[in-house]
Amino acid sequence: MNSTQIPPDEDEEDMLLAMQLIGLRIVPYAIKTAIELDLLEIIAKAGPLGTHLSPLDLASKVAARNPDAPMMIDRLLRLLSAYSVCTCKLVNEKEGKEFRIYGLGKAGRKLIKDEDRFSLASTLRFTNPKFEGDMCSQLTASILEGGARAYERVYGDLIFKDMEKNENIRAEFNEAMLNHTSIVMKKILKTYNGFNSLSGGVLVDVGGGLGANLALILSRLPKLKGVNFDLPHVVSEAPKIKGVEHVGGDMFDAIPRGQAIFMKWILHDWNDDQCVAILKNCKKALPKNGKVIIIEYIMPREIYETDLATKNSLFYDVGIMCATQGGKERTKEEFEVLAMKAGFNLPNIIYGAYSFWILELYAD
Repeated sequence: MNSTQIPPDEDEEDMLLAMQLIGLRIVPYAIKTAIELDLLEIIAKAGPLGTHLSPLDLASKVAARNPDAPMMIDRLLRLLSAYSVCTCKLVNEKEGKEFRIYGLGKAGRKLIKDEDRFSLASTLRFTNPKFEGDMCSQLTASILEGGARAYERVYGDLIFKDMEKNENIRAEFNEAMLNHTSIVMKKILKTYNGFNSLSGGVLVDVGGGLGANLALILSRLPKLKGVNFDLPHVVSEAPKIKGVEHVGGDMFDAIPRGQAIFMKWILHDWNDDQCVAILKNCKKALPKNGKVIIIEYIMPREIYETDLATKNSLFYDVGIMCATQGGKERTKEEFEVLAMKAGFNLPNIIYGAYSFWILELYAD
């Protein structure tokens, strides 16, 4: 038999899966390297979708002085082709010699700048492999000994305290959230109409960072007024946005009043008691029949599927466990308990985009 295709065998599959899980640590480093070398952007700019470049072409465009660079780029992108970051084609030269050329794969197209110049690649600069590796290296001690979480064990303070003190970390985080928020919210706003009834009122974005959420929402609903609420050192760096007032404060003390309150990926940073405290402050800031619009992952109660959405939420859940003191991704039932404890009705749940769900909480 000349084929190198492995015949189906359950024991083979199980062992190969275990081996792959151990070796998966290489993949984020490979993606990081491709992004740092700008390889995906170079391929994207070379022509229309479907354009492929050779490793030799790519090496020349990154001005590599290493004579082995084409060979190394070839092997790097060959790996990423197995994860849909690239596509790979085998071509023949006139002399009969074979070589590979590379285009953008399905995942790779999400790692280049979109029409508004936003990209998920920026999130890798913040949650880079070394950062994740250093933090997760302390997970065993965190589980066995309790006390300080993994992030605090490595860097000496909780992640949000660290960002307050460290300008570089804060800038990387803000850039990552700006890009992530813009990508997610653009898609959500194509289908979700829950902001439409607020036109003419005030929408408060709690933990709104630099104001990216409100900028997108108000671009579609210009009669709406926005309040971007975050810690003082965060909003001090926020740009001017038409129709948006930046307000500094602490959501555990009080939240500015508005017709509705919006929170994207905020509750997962905090434990249950803290979430209830935040939601109670939201309720105090709302008029009768006001609402809170929450965007979060929703975890499945049972892990009987291994689809991408489930893996994504589970991955972030362990990441949050490492980075925060009590934060977590939650199930629908856990969100319902938080809502009821804070004095809201059961949430209305709507699918948003990219595994994010929208939870609408209404005050009596």
